[in-house]
Formats: sequence, structure tokens, C-alpha cells
Amino acid sequence: MREFEIVLLVVNLLACLSWLSPKRPISLKLGLAAANAGALAVHGFIEGFRGQMTFSYAFVALYAIYAAASAKLRIPDKGFVKILKGTVASLSLLGVAFTALFAHALPVFQLPALTGDFDIGVQYVYLTDEGRAEPFLKDSSAKRQLAVKIYYPAKRDAHKPHAAYFHDSPRLVEAFAAGYHMPAFLFKQLTLVKTHAQEGVPVSDRQASYPVVLFSHGGGTTMEAHTAQCEDLASHGYVVAAVDHTYVASAAELPGRVVTDRDATASFDEGDPLAAITQIMADDDSFVIDELAKINAGGADALLKGKLNLQAIGVVGHSLGGAAAYNLAVRDPRIKAAVNLDGAVYIAPDASKPTAPLLMLANDEFHLQAISAREPLMKKWTDMLGDERQAVATAYGSQQAYAEIYERQRLAIAGLADTLKASGNLYSIEGSAHMKMSDIGLYIGTGFRRFIGINGSTSSEQCLAIVRAATLTFLDQRLKQEPDASMESVLHRYPKLHREANL
Repeated sequence: MREFEIVLLVVNLLACLSWLSPKRPISLKLGLAAANAGALAVHGFIEGFRGQMTFSYAFVALYAIYAAASAKLRIPDKGFVKILKGTVASLSLLGVAFTALFAHALPVFQLPALTGDFDIGVQYVYLTDEGRAEPFLKDSSAKRQLAVKIYYPAKRDAHKPHAAYFHDSPRLVEAFAAGYHMPAFLFKQLTLVKTHAQEGVPVSDRQASYPVVLFSHGGGTTMEAHTAQCEDLASHGYVVAAVDHTYVASAAELPGRVVTDRDATASFDEGDPLAAITQIMADDDSFVIDELAKINAGGADALLKGKLNLQAIGVVGHSLGGAAAYNLAVRDPRIKAAVNLDGAVYIAPDASKPTAPLLMLANDEFHLQAISAREPLMKKWTDMLGDERQAVATAYGSQQAYAEIYERQRLAIAGLADTLKASGNLYSIEGSAHMKMSDIGLYIGTGFRRFIGINGSTSSEQCLAIVRAATLTFLDQRLKQEPDASMESVLHRYPKLHREANL
């Protein structure tokens, strides 16, 4: 919880306890009412109101009415009135306790501090690929549209506020929450989270140009859920282009509208749908690289003109975005380094062509074991019961179709394991979980994350710190050729990070 939320709840608690005291001078009641009102005003002005604190806000009004009535009326402290006061006080205590629990469970969290020494700027760019029809819309002539959030080293403007999380867009938060079948009010506080970036400020002139990193989110999430990592990379002198993959993202904001993954009308019945989707995402990233070249030439926007080092391009992705990053490492020669954050892969490398240096960070809940065993995350047919086999055969069209997809994914993960064995770049985080490699692990308070399937003994905060450090070091090695960038130092700093050699 935020500082003034705690202050407000403490003052609420003192007012509740005053109800239970046998003698309460009018001055104490009025003083507590004023303290509650003052704490509420300061909290709202500095931190902003949010739905999780609704009972606390209502209590301030309730207690003010009670204090004012007590000052005007003589209320007996016996019989029914005494029972009523005790009941109200007890219920209020429960309400304050529940509010504190609710506010902790769904916090207005702080993004982790930047570890680099550059200030951060951010710019939203909206792109249309005129050469591609929208693959997620059936029988549509629409062209593929993408929102891209560009983070960059910047000159700080002392008069500009830091940008709000989720682009300060309630519509975007509502659509994101709906993708998880959650009421919107549970996540409206996300727009109260402050980032470290300022929108539209000039690019830092400390370097002539900066290496470029593409960032791809996972299926059903959003580029906004990787703000912590993108900001940190920018603070170390990278231009980071985070791509919202329209119709893959839970919610993506385009000019005048929000598009969700539930709006897609196309189906991918032939072949492996995940393989098709991750290739679309890889194609999105390749298109963005083309557009960045135009931006660098000054064709679209003067802000980043000449500031992009397009000879040093890396790509980072989480989950399905990690698979897209892997596709680019295998197929796009412009990529000089790739980082896959816990993403299953769906293509096998071509032995006749070089693969860009690849770092793989896998959770130790199930993904590390799958890579080590060279077995896909799909379930074996022989491990299924009769009813499950029938359901799977129906979903995939036939047992043969399922078997073919399983074999393609087995070859893909075997190729990944061979690549990682040769490079020694497979790492795992002890006690990690899939969503802890994104900001989403911060959306839920400590002690409540396991209720939504975010398991593992290592905190979301520490997992994210390890991911940021390992990714940064790997990119520094490959894109900046920094001699002091050492994965050994990251392993030493974070004992829960392990290099896996058992392949």
C-alpha cells in the first residue's frame, strides 16, 4: 500500500476504537473526524483515489456525520444505543481490516528503480503494414496495424510529469482486465502507477546513436506489462521498440479504438496455430525494423532521426513473444542477439544458416524440464485417458493431426536444446513462474499471487530483477561488445539464477 493509504487506514482505525471507549469527549470525536478528512484529502490529492479503498472513504463520511451529531445532540450511552454503537464499531473495524487486505492484494505498486544512468523518454507510434492483410480477420481487406511504444535515452524535462502506466487509458485497462475475465474495477488502479519515463522529451545527445532492441509480449498480455524491463534497458542506452501485436495482445490501443484478442475472427485450423501466430509476431517485428529505418532517416518523425544504430539490433520476447524472438534469431540476419523469456518454440533452426546468439531464461516449474528432456509442452498421446484423447482428437481434427503437431514441436524443442547446449546459454531462475518474468507478477500483492496461478518461492520482484540483469548483460555483450559485461557476475549477484549444463 501507498504511504498515505496507510495513514488514512490508521486514522480510520483510531476512530473505530474511539467508538468502543466508554468516555469520548466531543473534542476527541471532532478531532478524529478532522484527522480522517485531512488524511483523505491528502491521500486523494497526492496519490489519487482508487476503488479498493471505497470503504475507507465511506467511513470518513460516516464518522464525520456521527461526530457532528454527537456535538449537537445528547446521545445516551446505554441500552440499545450502546449495542448499536458497538455493532457499528465492530463492523467498521472489519471493514477497515478488509480494506487494508484488499488494498494490499491489488496494490498501486512502484515500478522497480532504474539501474542505468540515462533519463527515459517514451513515444507512441502507430504503423500500418500496407503489404500485409490483417491475418486475424477473416475475409477482410484491412491492413495489419500495430502500436509501438518506443523507449529511449532522453534529456529530462523538469517541468514535465512522468507518464502514467498503461498510457493513462482506462479503456485499455478495462479491456485488459476483461481478457482475464476480471471486473475492470479490480485493475483500474493500474493507471495510478507512475513510470520513470516522460513522453515526447528530446533524445539524449550523450551518444551519437543507440543500439536498438525489439520487445514482444506474450499471448493475452500487452506491451505495457513489460514497462519495467523496457525502461531499464533504455536507462542503459538502448532504444527499445515494444510492439503491441494486435489481436494477440489482450488489449491494444490504436488511434480511436482498443482492439482485443477476442475480436479476432480468423481461425488457424490447418497446422499448428501457435506456430502460425508466433510467425505473424516475428513478421510484425521485422516490419517494425523496416519502419525504424525510415524513422532513422527522418522520414516520419524528427525525434529519433539519426539516433538509431541499426547495425546493432537485438530482440527480446516473453512467452509467445519469446518464440517470435527465436524465429527472428533463426531467420532474420539483421538480428545480432536474441533473448527468449520462457517461451516455447515452434520452429527448428536451419543447420545451413547461422542463428543469432540466443539467451534462454526458463522457469523451473516445468519449462526447464521440458527443454532438458527435449520434449514439447504438449501432452503425449499415450499419457492421455480415453475421454481426453477423444476431446483432443476433436479439437485438432484427428489423432494424426495432433501427432504431426506434437512431432514438429518435439523437433523444435530439440533444435532449441542443441543450440543452447552449444552456446551454454540456457539459464533458469529458482522458484520462478512464467508471469514473474513480466510486470504482471507485481499486479498482485505478496501472499495472494498463488491464488491466480503465479507460483514459485522466489518473489516477483526478485525474478524481475534477475530477468532485467541477465537480459541487459547479454545484450551488452552482443550489441555493445562491452568487455566488462559478464554473465558470471550476474550469477554471483543472484544465487537463484542458474546456468543449466545438463542438456
